[in-house]
Amino acid sequence: MHLGRATPAGAPVNLTELIDEQPIGSFQVWVLLLCAAAMFVDGFDTQAIGYVGPSLSAALGIKPAALGMVFAAGGMGAILGTLGFAPVADRFGRKPVILGCVLLFAACSFLTSFANTARELMGMRFATGLGLGGVVPNALALTADFMPRRFRVTLVLLAWFGFSIGSGLGGPITAHILESHSWRTVFILGGVLPVCLAPLLWWSLPESLQGLAQRGGHEPQIRATLARLRPHSSFPADAKFVTLKKQKGFPVALLFREGRSRVTIPLWIMFFMALLELFFLNSWLPTILLKAGISQHQAIVVASLLHFGGIVGGLALAPLCDKFNPYFVLAIAYVFSGACIAAIGIAGNAAMLAMAATFFAGFFTFGAQNTANAIAATNYPTAMRSSGIGWALGIGRIGQIVGPLIGGLLLSLHWGTHGILYVIAVPSIIAAAAAFFLRASSMQLRPETEPAV
Repeated sequence: MHLGRATPAGAPVNLTELIDEQPIGSFQVWVLLLCAAAMFVDGFDTQAIGYVGPSLSAALGIKPAALGMVFAAGGMGAILGTLGFAPVADRFGRKPVILGCVLLFAACSFLTSFANTARELMGMRFATGLGLGGVVPNALALTADFMPRRFRVTLVLLAWFGFSIGSGLGGPITAHILESHSWRTVFILGGVLPVCLAPLLWWSLPESLQGLAQRGGHEPQIRATLARLRPHSSFPADAKFVTLKKQKGFPVALLFREGRSRVTIPLWIMFFMALLELFFLNSWLPTILLKAGISQHQAIVVASLLHFGGIVGGLALAPLCDKFNPYFVLAIAYVFSGACIAAIGIAGNAAMLAMAATFFAGFFTFGAQNTANAIAATNYPTAMRSSGIGWALGIGRIGQIVGPLIGGLLLSLHWGTHGILYVIAVPSIIAAAAAFFLRASSMQLRPETEPAV
């Protein structure tokens, strides 16, 4: 198949090969931006509860252990949303799941602003988490579906930065809002942003071409999307659109077939440990910095540096992952992340030292996870891509429950900031060990070599 030429009559059109042959054009950039925008509002709403934690706790009289349960409820909802919506998207389409989940967490964010007790907050954060958990794996998978293989990891990483930017900008935005408004205003804004985005996603976000071909009966929709992707190409009226062979079976079971267990199991361990410390920091770092003697405004802004450090770290680590074994790079990054998390505790109430340690903790912790998300998006065939990413994130997000609960327990026991951060640095070492195991594995998934159907 050659760019710019008409396809011969009767010749099958392999959509996977077609996309891999494409140069990066305005259509792919638009898909990337739309998916990044969906993850931006997801990131803002995910992180909002951590930023307002100290203010919310003071206003409603919620103790650390109860606040930890609120954080954990959001994590439980995110797990169920991630695991539940991923196979639904593989079967029925990524676009409707992304749009539905965006509207779900928008409504729940509005309702969170009316909560007055820890129990009400737990219910709202659980429901919000259901929507939040469904967006990221499907937005990453949809981005990967439209990107040529030679650029896929880098471009999926750029889409993921939408989540990081939303999480990072949420810090200074929240700090500014709290100067003159209550914590409730933050959640109102968290509902307004996705509602404003939803119409654009409805009208402009395409559905996965490979997914449409595998489900069958969607030729007009495929042709319409191809007209946007390749406006100067034509296809015969009887052209048959094919893609990689769809594997039959329960989506999760497919992740363990054909030797994939050697990648899937350690990948899940790595994600769990990395996300445990990541969501611990997301939830409790503003509170811990406040406890160390830094002002609330400074604590929120310093905590936001985790996400900006993660963006820089992702950009720095991605080229290294392309040049060297990616899991070796991740293993080294996780080792440094543990050291930097411990350094935040050593910094104490010295704001400048805390800023530097937090930035580099984000560089290695969030930067490694940003890169891991992009790598995971390329590890599985199209037919199970949302399930592959979704289950890795879903299992990892068990850490989104465990991390906040550990923080609430240690704060309730009146541990010092040093001890708390030393404990939370340990999962980095375990994540590094899992990454080294992945590096040592000779199993390399090559979904692109599967036969077309």
